[in-house]
Amino acid sequence: MAAGKGTGVVLASGVLCAAVIFGALRWEHTVALPMSAGKVVNGVHHYTVNEFNYYYVPDHFTWHVGEKVQLTIMDRSQSAPPLPHQFSIGRNLVTRTNGFPQSQAMAVGWKTNFFDGVPITAGGQTGPIPAFSVSLNPGQKFTFSFTVPNKPGKWNYGCFLQSGQHYMNGMRGRINVLPAQGA
Repeated sequence: MAAGKGTGVVLASGVLCAAVIFGALRWEHTVALPMSAGKVVNGVHHYTVNEFNYYYVPDHFTWHVGEKVQLTIMDRSQSAPPLPHQFSIGRNLVTRTNGFPQSQAMAVGWKTNFFDGVPITAGGQTGPIPAFSVSLNPGQKFTFSFTVPNKPGKWNYGCFLQSGQHYMNGMRGRINVLPAQGA
């Protein structure tokens, strides 16, 4: 009889543990992240991109050419030890292999960077920054603004740290740039 009670306690503990884990994951996606879905303040669309381990929240945007955007990137790494992450926007992956036979090609960057020739404002300074990307340590955040350039079409964002392992593990998203509204 005592063995039966022990099995029940273990089963109940397992169910409780699973419920806590599931609840924590749901909390992360609903309560913990105040989503800035392009809230417009003084003509500027404000967005927040949260970097977790191997994924972004949100993982997609739709922008219009000429839209003024302010992006805040936040590294919310939840691993121990926490991981740094990167945010860059581009098209057409650059890949390389590690040189070992039968190795998988790793994504290491973009052939075309979305921000090439685009003036970016950050920390009171404005100017074009070739191959612009944001790399953050755990707990850091970075805010910058720009006007969506006349580069309509599908764009991607991703993290290429650890020789592209973050990107290959799913840390990527997409942006659909549409023509200017009313055009």
